[in-house]
Amino acid sequence: MQLDLLKRDLVRLDWEVRDQEEFFGRISAELRQGGYIRESFREALAERERKYPTALPTAPEAVAIPHSDTEHIVTPFIAPVRLAKPIDWREMGNDDVIHPVRFIFVLGFVQEDRHVEVLQILLQAFQDPDFMEQLSGARTPDEYYRVLSDRSGLAAA
Repeated sequence: MQLDLLKRDLVRLDWEVRDQEEFFGRISAELRQGGYIRESFREALAERERKYPTALPTAPEAVAIPHSDTEHIVTPFIAPVRLAKPIDWREMGNDDVIHPVRFIFVLGFVQEDRHVEVLQILLQAFQDPDFMEQLSGARTPDEYYRVLSDRSGLAAA
């Protein structure tokens, strides 16, 4: 299944950020510059995360999948970011639990019904320790992209 959401130009490795607020500001600026989002995205992303946290307690490392509503998106995308050091992120469905998150996949959808399919693909991949080790060990954005696209089917053919 080809969903054409994974964008090579949005892969970011070893970002240094202090917290979610800094992360949201930085990723929003890059997505805006690339024409992927509307001006309203940053605040919508932060607000949705406050109400509905997105950290997944996958092993060996937790993953976050922040996203906004469709009206804030211009072009659909998945922006994969690997942080240099984990930041605190509240757990999906159990926001009293905080996980250290280093792997973040910012999701942008223009069709509401596509997110379930994408989340299923991602969740299956995140639960594979070998896959997560490959992401952790990738040295370049190209290598990271290759690991993701080979496994997930979310990139263009």
